[in-house]
Amino acid sequence: MDDTIIKTHRLVLRYQRKSDIKFLVDFWMDEEHTKFIGGPRDKQFLIDEFRKVAEDPKRHEYDLWPLELKNTHELVGHAGFIPKTIKDKDYVELNYYIDKSKWGKGYAKEIAKALIEYGFKVKKLEKIIAIIDPENEASKAVAKASGMKYWVNEMRSGKIKSVYSIKNELK
Repeated sequence: MDDTIIKTHRLVLRYQRKSDIKFLVDFWMDEEHTKFIGGPRDKQFLIDEFRKVAEDPKRHEYDLWPLELKNTHELVGHAGFIPKTIKDKDYVELNYYIDKSKWGKGYAKEIAKALIEYGFKVKKLEKIIAIIDPENEASKAVAKASGMKYWVNEMRSGKIKSVYSIKNELK
């Protein structure tokens, strides 16, 4: 069974497998990695959630999916779309999380651009957003390099976040 969602020049975004659980748990428990996204997360919660996902990885239309290097199949991150509400309207949020050992190699920008294209061409989305901590300069740079522009500030979980967006010009 092919579980590929997106292939880029160097990366494969695919549905989760049971063999991904250890990487994903460690990934989301890392304090430095989750600094801007409300982490680290609880280990048992993560194990339980990733086990559920592994049992039915295609259950949700939008989710975060494991990101691996195309040539070696090494896991390097977690990326995808999550439904969010901004100003009482539903959107799909672009997420690109790269393992800190792989930062600075352009993987976030590569998968962000591919996800935007997928969102517009395959999912026919009108607009894609990215919710970013204003102090996360690297994430803002990826959003901008992917064609997104600052849209609005939004209070989320007691903290002001910057919302970037891109409109589907194909529609």
